[in-house]
Amino acid sequence: MGQPRSGEAASPSAANEAAKPAGTGMRSLLRGQPPAAAPGRGRIPRWYLFGADLLLVALALIVMYKSPVPLTGMERLFGVAAVALGAFLALIAACMKNGKDL
Repeated sequence: MGQPRSGEAASPSAANEAAKPAGTGMRSLLRGQPPAAAPGRGRIPRWYLFGADLLLVALALIVMYKSPVPLTGMERLFGVAAVALGAFLALIAACMKNGKDL
């Protein structure tokens, strides 16, 4: 299958493919080592999470005080969801070891 028939010459593109060096990802896979992650990627500073918490609580307070009385069910649900999400982000930020674990 992969060999040329007798009388046919190998195509030049197949020869070029075999001559190309393997990339760094392929070499690390062949060595059996996992590829190295790029440094600094996937890190979120702790204060971003605390800032998001404050903004979500402020948004919930604005919605609660600017809406007509009594609050509708959707407004209550929005307020509870915003405060719960803010509390979750603050909890993640408080559990981070050095501020760069997430």
